[in-house]
Amino acid sequence: MKNYFLRLFIYTTFIISLFLQILCTKNSNIILQIPWLILILIYWVLKYPYVINIITSFFIGLLIDFFANYILGIHSLLLCILTYFLSYNYILIINLNIIYKFLLIIYISFIINIIVYYINNINFNYQELFLQSIINSFIWIIIYYSMEKFYYKCQKYFFS
Repeated sequence: MKNYFLRLFIYTTFIISLFLQILCTKNSNIILQIPWLILILIYWVLKYPYVINIITSFFIGLLIDFFANYILGIHSLLLCILTYFLSYNYILIINLNIIYKFLLIIYISFIINIIVYYINNINFNYQELFLQSIINSFIWIIIYYSMEKFYYKCQKYFFS
């Protein structure tokens, strides 16, 4: 039997992160624009690569492009490539310690931001993008540990 509570929980976290994403894109400062949907997507792809697939990441990318007023399809393509990369290298990435995961998230966030800002003709500074990538990585670590704690509390009740 498929676990519908798990899928409901995953998609609920995506909806909550969509609202946080909309609130954070209103800020004009590049450093404080946090890509909540991308960070939650990375967490769930690393947690359950068989539940979150490329189609899910495609629709999440369309939501980001639609609500952030970017060119439609940029985030969809980037998140599909990211999901494929993370799913393909799942065993390697999941066995990394938290410092290497931290560095991987910095690299992923930096590359995605450079591509999106370059294609959308947004003026940016590489130092600000790197600082934003570091902040995103710290937030991902907070998401990682808080979701693990919450998940293990609820696992025996809902996610059998």
